[in-house]
Amino acid sequence: MNTHSNMLSQKSDISCYPIKNKGFVFLDTLFRESGWHIIKNEENWLVYTKQGFETEFVEIKIGIDCIFVSVPIKNSPFQFKTSFSNYFQASEYVEARFNEFIK
Repeated sequence: MNTHSNMLSQKSDISCYPIKNKGFVFLDTLFRESGWHIIKNEENWLVYTKQGFETEFVEIKIGIDCIFVSVPIKNSPFQFKTSFSNYFQASEYVEARFNEFIK
């Protein structure tokens, strides 16, 4: 079983807990209000997906000097990955790409 599958099996255990990284609390609210749930909730690693669409996910990893994000590409089995130097840029990018994706 791969890491992503392991995270999915833990969904019911962690999806009801508050987000550990408060820098992304706005995104957490956006995802939850859109029917997505958190499957990885660590201070430096967040992953969200939607029940029944587990191959579509948003991932945020906080590194030493940058924030890596991975977002699904609409009508594609692929993810787009990029990085940012601060929380604000990463959050704005993820919000915009997520809103485009769910429309």
